[in-house]
Amino acid sequence: MDSSSAPQPVVMTLPYGDFRDEDFSKAIAEYKQAKVVGSQGSHLEERLLEELFLRYPTVYIVSADERDSSKKHGGGPPYVVYVGETNDIRSRTRQHIELDPRTRTDWERLVRFMRNHQDRVCQYIIGDRHFNKSLTLDMENRLMGYMQSVDAVKLVMNRRTNAQDMYYTSDEFDSIFSKAWQILHEMEPDLFPEEKAILDSALFKASPFRKLTDEQRRAEEAVLHVLESVIIQNPGEGFHSMTESIGPVRINDKAHTRVIVVQGMSGTGKTVLLSHLFYQICARYGIYGNLDGKDDNRSANARQRSYIIVNQAEQANVYNQMALKLGLQKKRGQCVVGAVQFINRFSKHTHRNGRSTGRAADPMNSVEAKADVVLVDEAHLLLTQGSQSYSGSNQLYDILRRAKVAIVVFDPEQVLRGSQFVDAQESRLLGLTGSEHDKTFSQPMLIREKSRDGQHEREDIFQVSHVHLDQQMRIQADPATCAWLDRITAKDGVIGPLRPDPREHPYEIKVFDSPKALRKFIRQKDQEQRGEGSLGLCRLLATYDWPYSSKNHPDPQDPSRHWQVVLHQQDSGQWVWAEEGQDGDGEFAMPWNYELYEEQGNSAANHRIAWAELPFTIDEVGSIFTIQGFDLNYAGVIIGPSVTYRNGKVEFEPKFSCNTLATNRRSEQEMDPVDNLRHEFNVLLKRGVHGLGLFAVDPDLQDRLAWAVGGFATSDTDPA
Repeated sequence: MDSSSAPQPVVMTLPYGDFRDEDFSKAIAEYKQAKVVGSQGSHLEERLLEELFLRYPTVYIVSADERDSSKKHGGGPPYVVYVGETNDIRSRTRQHIELDPRTRTDWERLVRFMRNHQDRVCQYIIGDRHFNKSLTLDMENRLMGYMQSVDAVKLVMNRRTNAQDMYYTSDEFDSIFSKAWQILHEMEPDLFPEEKAILDSALFKASPFRKLTDEQRRAEEAVLHVLESVIIQNPGEGFHSMTESIGPVRINDKAHTRVIVVQGMSGTGKTVLLSHLFYQICARYGIYGNLDGKDDNRSANARQRSYIIVNQAEQANVYNQMALKLGLQKKRGQCVVGAVQFINRFSKHTHRNGRSTGRAADPMNSVEAKADVVLVDEAHLLLTQGSQSYSGSNQLYDILRRAKVAIVVFDPEQVLRGSQFVDAQESRLLGLTGSEHDKTFSQPMLIREKSRDGQHEREDIFQVSHVHLDQQMRIQADPATCAWLDRITAKDGVIGPLRPDPREHPYEIKVFDSPKALRKFIRQKDQEQRGEGSLGLCRLLATYDWPYSSKNHPDPQDPSRHWQVVLHQQDSGQWVWAEEGQDGDGEFAMPWNYELYEEQGNSAANHRIAWAELPFTIDEVGSIFTIQGFDLNYAGVIIGPSVTYRNGKVEFEPKFSCNTLATNRRSEQEMDPVDNLRHEFNVLLKRGVHGLGLFAVDPDLQDRLAWAVGGFATSDTDPA
């Protein structure tokens, strides 16, 4: 293909509200005359441009800048956007302005805003001679995912996903899209940031508009098949679109809860699948409805039909932003909830002085209503014993009792605390052991549970199916490198020689002889990534072997002190664990995660952004609780004294860990703190998409790792 026939997308803007033929002709003429971004060197004459925009399929973005429209929106993200594709841009524009406001409140609001502020509503129209229906649908779908990930966008008004499979020009799609996005970025960088920054964002990585792999698509089809089979058993009810709800899709309350367990190791795309499923469920069955078909006089929160339960604070922030931007909830915490919040919402409450406390009287036996569909992300983080805020015995069982259909994502290799220990009964339900450890298994499961005080027992039957994800998607490495990481973090902890496939895309694994050299490596990588338009996303992490408390200050007499990861260099040159230290000659000391928030103003905006996306966290060390569920471009892991190399394998020493949540024992003899520390090690080593840097306190482990990768990485002697 010569340069004249290569895809060259063209973008023009049009004030919204102008949709007559002469308006488009005038805009095209002005576009050609001005030679705005995208038209440089174009061989298209005005007549051909008019044909391109008015007769070919096009993709368009309508944006409304509401930054100063009211006090309510003045301090938040300013843009409301709609992304679409059409074979007739004039007719489609007319439909949006004249017809859609009659049936959709969001379009009624946007058009009303346009009438009052026409200079702040704009339409970007993208044309290309290589556009066809499938390609424009793919463009629309990816643009929705990008726009949902932009900080300046508060709402994306679209209501469908449209990712296509293979088609005649699908091999041209990535090139056409990137060129079009670059043009948009040059036209309006605030609304269209650098593409690499989008790809790095946690919101994009959890976007329901991301194209699923074949494995994810089969898993989604399996889950939706189960859900549809449940609904089909309830005649007289059907599907409806995501407009104002006309009533719930009722699922028989007397039937056993249907449970679909989705298993997958770290990096197999569980979060993308879950967000895609959640959006699909909301789009097919609507968002709101009266639970159980009864009038419910409680708050609108309790009338949400579909919920997603997230027990990790950073991930909950991501899901909350996603749900707000896509119009799935009107305020935080409506459909994105924590486990205790969900259980309390669907329970009979305790009372004090004649008033409800808002807490479940007895989570095991206080079920008051059921949600239609509940999705549980990171179910391995759910508690299997009581806590200060939770008076039950098993959060998963209490959630299942309050759901008609539950989709549960679980990875046994990410159980990190004694309070999350999974016993033999729950292992069978989750399909971790026995005959249930099979992809096609589906049958009723009888669950017996004793109350927290041991005075009562309850039996429940759940109809359980299983779906597995096996394809590694996070780590962009060859199979040999992935297998090497798997062997290190497995129970036998074998560290053999690393022999990557030279024909595959290289994945950097470097071992450093000092934490300062590791820090310098990560900072250099972060700077390189930022220089390419990325968010950076290169951060130091550490095993939880240094003290930290989010509630207490390390030194009340000195507010400038932080909880730190500290290492001391002995005269021999060896680095050793140290609880106290200063970052002077021969010392390494960096604050733990979240310690610098106060110095940065401790703003609510910072707390809504993923830890690794904040620029100042390059000067902190992340923990397992900060980074679990998130990606980094490069991860630098400081392996503390709780991880050693003995007897030819990786071993763990709970006495050296400061993570009491992992090391505290329970009454069950099968519970072993070593498993929790191994899982922590596994999660930390599998965060980096493009590379991994390592430094180990234990000298034997340090030497073995260096031997495995061919020696210590060379670095400058200057302090990092």
